[in-house]
Amino acid sequence: MRIPPVPFDAAKIASQLERGRQTMPWPQRRALVKAVADELEHSGPRDVLTSLLQLLADDPKWEVRKDVADSLLLVSEDDFPKLAARLGQDDNAYVRQAAQRALDRRRRGRESTQRRRRGLDHVQDQYDSIEQTHGSVAAQRARAMAEQLYDILVGATVHDMRNFLAPLMSAITGLLGHLADGKLDARLFEKSLVKMGHQAAMVERMLEDMRTYSQPTPALRRRERLADMVNEAHIAVLDTFRATGRDAASVTPQIDIPENLTIDVARFDMVRALMNLLKNAYEAHATGPNTFETGSIWVTARSCDADRIEIVFRDDGMGLSHDELIEVRRFVPGGTSKKTYGTGFGLPTAKRKIEAHGGLLAIDSKENVGTTIIVTLAAESEGKEE
Repeated sequence: MRIPPVPFDAAKIASQLERGRQTMPWPQRRALVKAVADELEHSGPRDVLTSLLQLLADDPKWEVRKDVADSLLLVSEDDFPKLAARLGQDDNAYVRQAAQRALDRRRRGRESTQRRRRGLDHVQDQYDSIEQTHGSVAAQRARAMAEQLYDILVGATVHDMRNFLAPLMSAITGLLGHLADGKLDARLFEKSLVKMGHQAAMVERMLEDMRTYSQPTPALRRRERLADMVNEAHIAVLDTFRATGRDAASVTPQIDIPENLTIDVARFDMVRALMNLLKNAYEAHATGPNTFETGSIWVTARSCDADRIEIVFRDDGMGLSHDELIEVRRFVPGGTSKKTYGTGFGLPTAKRKIEAHGGLLAIDSKENVGTTIIVTLAAESEGKEE
């Protein structure tokens, strides 16, 4: 039997399956699951489609049941728990794992929606507070400023994303053209696919940097040694360079952090901030996406007094012009310098995470001389875990 193209008569096929599974070979039943999933994705949940999936969830072939489990996120909120529970207790481990993945993804989706709703409620509460304290005109002006900043950030990010996607789409079009002409040059295809992989990786990096920038910093703090966190951040940066085929061996790091300096931090977020600052220092010597000129970076730290610790990141790289420095000091994410090869989220994210710890970040730079970033952190902070 040949499964008809979507849209298809789901009720008729369900009736056929109820009369006997043997009327349809199991590879075709797998194809049917995909057809049902495509229809659910195209037109949304419908009772007749859900009923068909419920029938296929009891299929004697585990491959069919796994395909159903992989399609669980497409069913309605009401039908999801029943199907997920059934497949989550399946005799086959692959089916159970697929059902568990669907449960995890549904849970994360709900948590994300709840966080977004709480965030929007918090913003609205702030607007209401401004209105109560300063009047409706001030509240409206604050909203307009927030919307204007949002427009600027989204516009810059869309621009950068298009810069990454344009060569990717061009390469795809070129490969399709070669296929249409019957040209199957393996070396050409390999070269194009490598370039496409780099562009896709840049898009992935930007999405990850956007997510990191938007994530709130946990309020809970623990006492950590600064030297350990800087070392962890440095190793992570070098690992990232190696993983992406970048050789930064020509840049010499000199790190001098007293072993007795400790601070109260949310470790993951602080290490991420330190990573971004170290990565920027290395990339100040970049001469191309994968090449670095000879140079040095210095990372030092000292206790200013009983309340403050100062960390200094200095490099002798390309530096920034006066106009570039003014732009960078806005700390607007996505605004990458023409000389850099990042996503433009590193420094704004570092500043945001440091300020969330009650700290300060200052930057100074001279073109062809180098850049200095000074981070000041409180030696102790509220919210420390006992």
